Amino acid sequence: MASSRKSKPNSVDALEATVRAALEPLLFPRARLVLSLSGGLDSMVLLELLRRLAGPLDFRLACIHINHNISPNARLWAAFCARRCKRHDIALALHQVDIGPHRAEGVEAAARRVRYQVYAAQSQADFIVLAQHLDDQAETLLLQLLRGAGVKGGASMPLIRDQHRGGKRTRAAAILRPMLGLARTQIESYARARKLKWVEDESNQDTRYDRNFLRHRVFPIIEQAFPGYRATLGRAARHLAEASRTLDLLAEDDAKRALQDGTLEVAELRRLGSARSKNLLRWLLQRQGAAAPEADRLQEALRQLLEAGDDASVRVALGASELRRYAGRAYLLPSLPQPPADLRCEWDGKRLWSLPQLGGALHFERRTGAGLGRLRVGEFGLNLRLRQGGEKLRLRAKGSTRSLKNLLQEMRLPPWERERLPLIYCADTLVAVPGLGVASGWEAGAGESGWQISWRPHD
Repeated sequence: MASSRKSKPNSVDALEATVRAALEPLLFPRARLVLSLSGGLDSMVLLELLRRLAGPLDFRLACIHINHNISPNARLWAAFCARRCKRHDIALALHQVDIGPHRAEGVEAAARRVRYQVYAAQSQADFIVLAQHLDDQAETLLLQLLRGAGVKGGASMPLIRDQHRGGKRTRAAAILRPMLGLARTQIESYARARKLKWVEDESNQDTRYDRNFLRHRVFPIIEQAFPGYRATLGRAARHLAEASRTLDLLAEDDAKRALQDGTLEVAELRRLGSARSKNLLRWLLQRQGAAAPEADRLQEALRQLLEAGDDASVRVALGASELRRYAGRAYLLPSLPQPPADLRCEWDGKRLWSLPQLGGALHFERRTGAGLGRLRVGEFGLNLRLRQGGEKLRLRAKGSTRSLKNLLQEMRLPPWERERLPLIYCADTLVAVPGLGVASGWEAGAGESGWQISWRPHD
């Protein structure tokens, strides 16, 4: 007679069910998953899990292996991953990266930076799947707290996170971590039960690295008094993630009042107060793909912004961005090098004239009876220069000749944009200024072909 009691699922089934439960609400039919496969225990277990779940959850699976060229065994690990993927008929892309340009950040940070650059470049993927787990989450939270991170840093690693290709607007594959609910001991048990093979990274034992120091020296001591610390710290990270999402919603609401045409009203920032203003600035920087600045730096930027006089020039560097103020409004801009004062370039006749040294491009559109007359330019062609001071321009036949400085001030063009505004010359005559117009006598006549020239800074 069969027993009426339901049998308890074994650890293998339970682990597979946990990962399936994490994936199922997020995936759509035929989603393209790309697993970051190092060859280590965690990623090999996740490979096995995804391989088994690909059919039931109807997704397509591929892998990438990133060789950081740090370990002398790196080529062996790549070969191991290639053999395992070939055995299961799973496509594998091998990437060799150079952490050299980022060495000043430390080996771990440099490796992470180039790794995420590879992830952002996976244009054919819907999800980049990483094998981080509950122990990794606990380590990340403690590291963030020891580094003085705020709420967003304390939120540590989410189950799913969007990334931005190039750090900007173009959406890249989302980062997905379906094993965050699993402890390392559970993953090890699964690997033994499935008789999996993996490689060992010798650097994982090197306690000179912060994460390894916590893993091998600190957490064993914590576990003696707090055996459930993994789940507890994981729960704390989830609480902080909820708080972070709430702060993002608050920033989004504040932006509706303070943000207009991409700039912030300084008076509204004063009304919001210091804490909400800093939260709004962090949120805007995050939307631009920039890293949040250190708290002291952000506080100083806000102080200068709010305390400066109406006619004062404010410019504060915030990592790869800078905060500026003009005419009662604040601007968060990408940092650009000072433009060369003696810049002079000849136009090659192309409709799009990219000028990376100025942070933008000139666009030429053909118009009939409008814009800069093509016949007027003739054989002399066009060239551009930057303001040197003393330039004058007459925009209407019966109008007065005025200084370019006054004309740009009346446009309410911020000073830093005036510095980069390309001026269009024919030989040595100023004939057009984008945004202002064409010099009198140089316009296209009725029925004549002309160029409408516009200057568009890069986002």
